[in-house]
Amino acid sequence: MDLARSSIKLFIANIFGAGLQFLGITFFARELGASQMGVFFLFQALLGIVAIPADFGLRGAVEKRISEGIQPGEYLSSAIILKLIPISLIILSITIFEQRINSYLGGDFAVYLALAIILQEAAQLAVSVLKGELRVGETAELNIIRRITWVGGGFLLVSSGLDAEALIYSLLAGMVVTLIWGLSKITTSLKKPSFKNARSLFNYSKYSVVSSIGGYFYSWMDVAIIGIFLTQSHVGAYETAWRVTAITMLFSQAVASTIFPQVSQWSSKNEQQQIESVISNSITPSMLLVIPAFFGILVFSDEIMGIVFGSEFTIASYVLIILAGEKILQSIHVIIGRSLQALNQPGLAARATVISVVLNLILNVILILSLGIVGAAVATALSFAVNTVLHAHYLSSFVSIKFQYSQIGWCTVSSLIMAGVLFGFKTLVGVNSLLQLFVGIFVGILVYATITLLYQPIRETAFKNLNHLVPT
Repeated sequence: MDLARSSIKLFIANIFGAGLQFLGITFFARELGASQMGVFFLFQALLGIVAIPADFGLRGAVEKRISEGIQPGEYLSSAIILKLIPISLIILSITIFEQRINSYLGGDFAVYLALAIILQEAAQLAVSVLKGELRVGETAELNIIRRITWVGGGFLLVSSGLDAEALIYSLLAGMVVTLIWGLSKITTSLKKPSFKNARSLFNYSKYSVVSSIGGYFYSWMDVAIIGIFLTQSHVGAYETAWRVTAITMLFSQAVASTIFPQVSQWSSKNEQQQIESVISNSITPSMLLVIPAFFGILVFSDEIMGIVFGSEFTIASYVLIILAGEKILQSIHVIIGRSLQALNQPGLAARATVISVVLNLILNVILILSLGIVGAAVATALSFAVNTVLHAHYLSSFVSIKFQYSQIGWCTVSSLIMAGVLFGFKTLVGVNSLLQLFVGIFVGILVYATITLLYQPIRETAFKNLNHLVPT
């Protein structure tokens, strides 16, 4: 597998998909307002939480075992059987607590939650199989198709007069399309399941599920707690800020998704030198976009939330800044976290995750009650900092982690200069419209890219990776 080509292909697809999703969220936020957006985000938060027991870490286990190349069909069949048990129990639980769920969500959406968990788990399992087959680059089109379906369907339904349910219906449609497309792509055929393979999957997933809990807690627990203590408008504003900062992680996630199956394969062959090289060479590219994004958001946070989404979303301006800073930590974590799991050490990843999850939960309750949605952002950033440090500590026990400090430092200096230019632009020209905001962002990108590429090691790496896009 060509790591550079797969990473860039996935990144380009994610850029397109994220751009489309950003336009969709902008349109939906303007049309529906923060409260109705909050209803949809609460639906996604609850879906993320119930997905934890529904999957129980099996998707990660499937990707790991299939990437090892031994009995992939048997492992896939065994995984499907294992997943049927928790999914059935969750659907039963949703049926029993239907009224309470509807009350929390602010609408009669419990039945759609049950349908969503089935479709999501099936679709994501197909994606995990593709990754396990070392075909990470091919999952790029799945992400694009899913987002096109969600944005396109949501646009039509919102335009026809529907509120939050429009986004839920189109979300379900995107899952269906992803499932069908994914099933048409995978080459692993179902074989006779076995107790031995099921036990092997479970032995990995029982640790992997803890890491997935950490991921879902990180993504949705703050939103779920905001929904309990504050209003749906607060949920809508907070999660919208989260979605904006998530765009900065596109390349980092592409790199992390690409290196996992490859590191897993190298680990099974004890090729430690190659593993250390790819981890060290992946950290700097992973940080390449998140650093300037933080400094740009530091200057334009009020304008992004107010001009793009509407005045009622400006309550999350400080949230946007805090979460953008936290993404710098996440860009490191996605590399070392996935590498630790690829080295078949899910137990250590689970230990780090448990500590950070407990801290996240405690801090969210305390800080949301005292600081509101800003407290949720602070809680997330602090707990994730602990999570990143612990993962790095555990990974360093197996491989050497080397940071390219000169390159990271140059990116930081370039970002500071860019921020100075943006502040000058804001002061002299003003940012009072979408056009002025987009011009300011474009100026920032141009300044950062120009200064960054003046540094020869970064320039050589960038052009080398771009060359991988051209078939030889």
